[in-house]
Formats: sequence, structure tokens, C-alpha cells
Amino acid sequence: MVKTSNKKRTTESKFSWGLLDGGPVSLVPRWIFYPLIFVSLALPNLIFSGVSWFDTLHIMKWAWAMVPVALISLIGGAILALYGAERTGFRLDIFGGVWFSLLAFVSLQPLWADIFALSTYMKEWFFFATLLAAYIFCYNLFTGEKALRCLLWCANLNAAVNIVFAELLIRDMNGPFWFIMNVPGNYIGNTGQQEMFGLWMAMAAMNGIFLHMVYSQFSEAEPKKYRNMKYANLVMLAFNSWGLWNSTTRAGMLSLMTGTIILSVIIWNCKPRKLLKNVGFAALLVAVMLVVNICMGYFGWSRAYALINKTSDMLLNTANFGARREIWLTSWNVVKEHPIAGVGLGHYKWHYLDGQRDAFKDHPEMKWQFTYWAHNEYLQWMAEFGLFGTLILLGAALWWIWSFIRALTRKKDLSYAAMWGCAFVYLIWFDAIFSRPFHRIENVIWLSLAFAVANRQLLPLSAKFSEISHGFIYRLLGFFMAAVAVMGMIFLYSGCRADKYLRAASLTNSASLQRYRIDEARHSLMGRDEANEQLAYHLLAVANVTKKPEDLAAGIEQLYRSFKTRPQAKQLLELINLAQRTGNQALLSELVRYLHPSEYRVVSGDAGPLSK
Repeated sequence: MVKTSNKKRTTESKFSWGLLDGGPVSLVPRWIFYPLIFVSLALPNLIFSGVSWFDTLHIMKWAWAMVPVALISLIGGAILALYGAERTGFRLDIFGGVWFSLLAFVSLQPLWADIFALSTYMKEWFFFATLLAAYIFCYNLFTGEKALRCLLWCANLNAAVNIVFAELLIRDMNGPFWFIMNVPGNYIGNTGQQEMFGLWMAMAAMNGIFLHMVYSQFSEAEPKKYRNMKYANLVMLAFNSWGLWNSTTRAGMLSLMTGTIILSVIIWNCKPRKLLKNVGFAALLVAVMLVVNICMGYFGWSRAYALINKTSDMLLNTANFGARREIWLTSWNVVKEHPIAGVGLGHYKWHYLDGQRDAFKDHPEMKWQFTYWAHNEYLQWMAEFGLFGTLILLGAALWWIWSFIRALTRKKDLSYAAMWGCAFVYLIWFDAIFSRPFHRIENVIWLSLAFAVANRQLLPLSAKFSEISHGFIYRLLGFFMAAVAVMGMIFLYSGCRADKYLRAASLTNSASLQRYRIDEARHSLMGRDEANEQLAYHLLAVANVTKKPEDLAAGIEQLYRSFKTRPQAKQLLELINLAQRTGNQALLSELVRYLHPSEYRVVSGDAGPLSK
């Protein structure tokens, strides 16, 4: 009894010394930080919202990726605000400072850019803030290569399960499994999109190559301890390589090649070159799985023919860049129309039709199409951020690359974690040339971790910056991070609530109840634009029943208002049909100018689609 009391008193005195007597305080306890960051990084690619939500794919991916980071920010920010950097050991390096300045820049964008889709802007803003928070806290708290290896295993298991899901989908065998996305015929697992599936497989394969290098090195000293881990990882690498080749995603494959080359270059300059043998063996295994995939294609057990056809097209039609040339031409026109201010964060996709209309003037041979993404993140950044935002990004990227090259030339002894981080940064950067990794939080949040573990060794000015004493500024930063975390979770909650209302509205045949649920969804900033679009379809459905011209006019007006906020191809074609049906020549004349010039004509100031 006495011993227990003494132990309790000792614990209480330690707690008092830590919090009340000026001792060190943990920024975020390890038992809180690691489970949350593991969930954010390793789980979302297996999550999809499901049919009980209006947005069946994204909203739960956002929740599982962003809420854990928000909780880390809330706890860490509050402790930093209360106890300061001196007691928590908090550091904000220069790279994080530049990242924060970019967040400040996009926060001020509404002052000069035409932000007309506030819901989209706020989603992207919280998305961007989440990546910054993940970087800051991983930089401060994600230490130890054992934790990194454990995380990579979790991600690779996620990828393997996604391959199983994809194999079931491609064979139309997903029916009994409610937890698999109901998209039979698509080899995408629960990632929701082929390019993102390919990128996730490339990331997993990169992890496997890195782990083989590490385990091979460890097993030389402790063969009994690491031999089984080494062989288990090779089995996982082979399986994930199968998924990569079956994804037929050329950007993902080339990105893996880029990451592997960077890892090899680091070893050649900074590590014992015998490690190259281990990297080469793992890369050879990936190549062997390509041969296996092609052989299996003869029996119809793989997608080898699709991969061969897509690769042949890429080699034979090099000027088309994998069907991206026309999208890039359109994107460049968006940049040229808004070179200084930019179109605003998240607003690229709402300017695509305008950019394509202008691109037709110089390239009439282009075919008409619509996409939300530039399929080149650098073009999309230029369009959204404008000149000054692009210069901030470019400056940070060039500084990082210069620091990486300097580390190589000085043969700096980089840790295994830093080596992985550098290879991973280049993998994602390369993929961004052809795809959109920065617009899928479940993938790009890995870039925050990669930067964090690499920058602790790579950037020489970080330590000097962290030694500067700015106690009040750090406390203010902590308060800001905690406040943003709370606002972000409230924003997401309101969006989830609106999404549920929209789903419920789609399931009822009662016009009054449907209108009530849509109006409730419109109260949410996150779900407002989607709700306004659904209101337009509701009004058009009512008009179809009542046959009243004023009801039809109200529906058309609401759909047009939604189109002006979020211009999409679907609404464009629907509005053109409605304008023709009602004889609204003014509206028709405005809308058909978004079509290909060969598909409409202007006669006496009026326009209309050409008859087929």
C-alpha cells in the first residue's frame, strides 16, 4: 500500500514538473501521434463512401485522410500555444515556412482572383492546409526508421488488398462484397480511378524495393531476425508489381522507374555500392512480373494486351503524349487568360470550357472534350496560382533540388529514411507531369512525410532557422493550427450532413420532402454548390409534372446559375437542349460557343447546333 502511494506520488510529481514547473512537454504524445498518422497515410486508399452517401467515393476518403491530421493539429497546436517552442521542442524549418507563405498567398487570393465557387475553394484550402500540417508534425515527431518500415508495410498490405479487389472487379465478381466499389469491369480496386490505382501500386513497389535494400543489409548482421521479413517483402513486392502492370498506367510505371533511379544515384554517391545489388535484384523482380503478366495474357489471366496497346500508342504517337496534348493546349490557354492573378485555388476545372473555346481558334483540329484536371499538375498550378504563386512553388522546388544535388556531391551520409524520402519525392513529382497526384489527398499526403524525413538531413538552413527565438510567433502558430483544425472538422461535418441530405433527397418521390432536404443541404458551405445543382434538377422534375412554363423557366434559370458557378459538360449539353426546346435563342447563342466550331453556326446573330 505504501509502495503504491509512493509510486503514485512520483508519477504526479513528474507530471507536475513537466507541465507546471517548466520542464519539457511532448508536442503530441507518441501513443496518439503514430496511430493517427498511420491511419491517415495507410488506410484511405481502401476506403470509399458507399451507396449510403450521395458522394459514393470521395467524402469518406477525405474524412479518413484529413481528420487524423486535424486531431494531431488540434492537440499539437493547443500544446504549442500553451507551452511554447522552448518546452515542446517544436521546430519550423525554412521549407515549412515557405510552404506556410504559400498557404497565406492562396488565403489572400480572393482579393484579386475571381473566386465564384466558394465551396470548391474552401475544400482545396483545407486540403492544402492538411498537407502543410502533416509536414510540420511529421518533421517534428516522425522519428525512427523502424516506424517508417512499419508504415511502409501497412501501405503495401493496403495495395495488395486493392489488387484483390481489382481482380474481383475485372471479373465482375464483386457483387457479394459490399465493401468493394461497385464498378465491375474496372481494374481500380477501391482507389476509384485508374491513374490513382497505378500511382498507388507504383508507390507500393517503391516501398518494396526500398525495404528489400534495408532488409538485405540488416540480414547480413542478423540473418535470423530479418531473413523472414526479407522474403515476405519479396513476395509482397511481386504481388504488388502484378497489380502495377495490370493497372496499365504508364505514368505510374515511369514514376517507379524514376524513384528507383534516384535511389540508385543516392547509393552510388553516398552509400556502399554493394547496396545497388539489392536494389537491382528487387527491380529485376518487378521486371520479371512484367514477363509473367505478358505470359498470363495468352490465357486471358492478365491485362497484358491492354498494356501493350497503350504502350505502343505512346511510342507511335509521341506528339499526343498519351492523349494529353489537347488537354495541355487547353490548360495553356487558361494560363494565358489569367497569367498574373491566376484563376484561383481549385478553379481550374471551372475554366476548362473557356480555355478550350479559345484553344479551338488556334487548333481547330482539336476534338471537343471536358476534364476536371490538366493531367499535368504544373500546368494546373500555373493556371490556379498565377505568376507569383508559381514563383513561390518554383523557388521552393529549385532550392530543394539544389540541396539534394549538393548532398550528393558532398557524399553526405543520408539515413535510410532520408533516402526513401528523396526517392519518393521524385516519384510523385514525375507522376505529376502526366497525372494529378496533388488532387488526391490519400496519395499526396505521403509527399508531406517524404519531405519531412528527407528535409531533416537535406536542407542545411533548417537548423539555423529553428534556433531563432520567436516564442510569441510559435505560440500564435500553435493557436492558428488548432483553430484551423476545429474549423476544418466543422466544415467537413457540415459537408457530410449535407451529403446525407442529398442522398435522402434522391430516394424520395415526395416533391415537398425532396425540396426540404435539398434546402437543408444548401445551408452547408461545403455542400452548397452540389445542392444548388440538385435544386435545379428538382425544379426541372417539378416542371415536367406541372407543365407550367414558369416552373420550367425557374428550373432552367437555376441550372444556368449552377452552370455559371461550376461549368460542366453535362449541364452544358442539358442547357443547350432546354434552350432549343424553349426557343431561347439568347441562351442558346451563348452556350453553343463552348462547342467545337464545326458543331454550330451563327445566322443573323443567333446560333444553333448544326444538324447531324
